Amino acid sequence: MAYDKSFYEMYADYLTEKSVRASHDFIFRQFLEIAGSNLHVIDLGCGLGEYFQYGSFTRYVGVDKNNLGDGFRLIKEDYYDLDKVKDGLSLYLVVPNILVSLFSIECFYSVPDKYAFYERIFKEFPSIEFGLVSGFFYESKRNQETVGEAGGIVSHQTIEDPSLYISEVFTESRLHLKTPSKMFGPDVIEVWKIFIRR
Repeated sequence: MAYDKSFYEMYADYLTEKSVRASHDFIFRQFLEIAGSNLHVIDLGCGLGEYFQYGSFTRYVGVDKNNLGDGFRLIKEDYYDLDKVKDGLSLYLVVPNILVSLFSIECFYSVPDKYAFYERIFKEFPSIEFGLVSGFFYESKRNQETVGEAGGIVSHQTIEDPSLYISEVFTESRLHLKTPSKMFGPDVIEVWKIFIRR
């Protein structure tokens, strides 16, 4: 089982859990303080559009080939294909200055691959000034790079040493928040990364 309708139904419930909303809303407020106003957001792997529902922005475009959210502009493509993402953005006449990826990139890709992708994004989209991405790890499994999760999904944990992935294009700050939930259990630590263009 992968990201199917059943998973998205569970995930929609997860997004309304008290501990989850408290953590995510706190991070969204902190990010807004850093990034400022007039945010033109591109949300890679937008899924149900959590940032669209709960974040702050002037313009928003989601990118996801599996999207089940509604009410927002969507580029229905694989976000890893940046040429197709650029084509979609040109149709919507949006020049993004904010990158958002809530759990998608961090969970799907190995550490070298995701940092290479972040570098590509910042280089190919010179308009992007800030990024907000999230990952996680299980306290009891912090020694494992990958873990099995609800729905038979295998995810990469965000457990790398950030000093090994210093970019010449952006700086990175991290916050760790305990975020227990019914869907993912009691020992989840969410890892939130804020990128700022150098």
